[in-house]
Amino acid sequence: MSKTIQQLLKSSNKIDPLDAELLLAHTLGKPREFVLAHLDETIYNIHIIKYKILIKKRVKGIPLAYLTGHKEFFGLDFFVNKNVLIPRPDTEVLVEEAVHEIKRLSAQDGSASGVKDYEITLVDIGTGSGCIPISILKTSKHQNIKTFAIDISKQALRVAKKNAKKHGVEIKFLHGNLLSPFINLIPKPPKTYNLVITANLPYLTNKQFADEPSIHHEPKLALIAKDQGLALYEELLEQLANLSTYKLACFFEIDPDQSKPVTKLIKKHLPEAKVEIKKDLAGLDRVVIIKN
Repeated sequence: MSKTIQQLLKSSNKIDPLDAELLLAHTLGKPREFVLAHLDETIYNIHIIKYKILIKKRVKGIPLAYLTGHKEFFGLDFFVNKNVLIPRPDTEVLVEEAVHEIKRLSAQDGSASGVKDYEITLVDIGTGSGCIPISILKTSKHQNIKTFAIDISKQALRVAKKNAKKHGVEIKFLHGNLLSPFINLIPKPPKTYNLVITANLPYLTNKQFADEPSIHHEPKLALIAKDQGLALYEELLEQLANLSTYKLACFFEIDPDQSKPVTKLIKKHLPEAKVEIKKDLAGLDRVVIIKN
């Protein structure tokens, strides 16, 4: 059995044409540009079978990133599978803001009260694929950031470790709930010790999850939280209240409708903190920044 690339693409009309091209490129181990430039090339049995299997899975709604095992985020390629949330463009705002804060701290390096080696500690909570801390480390010019990444899922941590190795960054991975596995590792705070915390925790309600079929193949553990999606953020804020002697800069991704209730929770647990809301590319509230 054989078909040309053009014939295979035409027969895949039940899915988006771009998805069809990317799945065929993945099947052939070639870039998408190769597929588009070789429409008359003949494809044989084994590749046709593999391609048709992928098409059937895509028709069923399985995300493209899970089928190819890859997703681009912040200009970097990340390995993903069904054990981790697929990185999304909205989260890049969080990365940008965290990088900006680290650069601000790094600019003080060498001053009388400046940031010295390892006095910036980055902690990513609910790290999933590891895309947030890895992107921050690859982008930041400050080389001495001691970095930790935490997840409650051991399967997710395996994915994150694979991505850290791929991108050549040094991260200490911890298994556990929120900040719990990190608490005992925090040194006594010198004046210039800076703790930068990032978190893209589950923040959807059960109804939001049910109403969005496109995410039903992603891990519910990484998407849904109780108390209108705010339960885990409140638990994290309770932990942060015990770290008020440290210089904190926290960056949380939220649902656009949560900016007011999240701000209320922050004021409850960290009454002296400064709170700022950043919008995503669509102009919606997306990232909460907390500084003490």
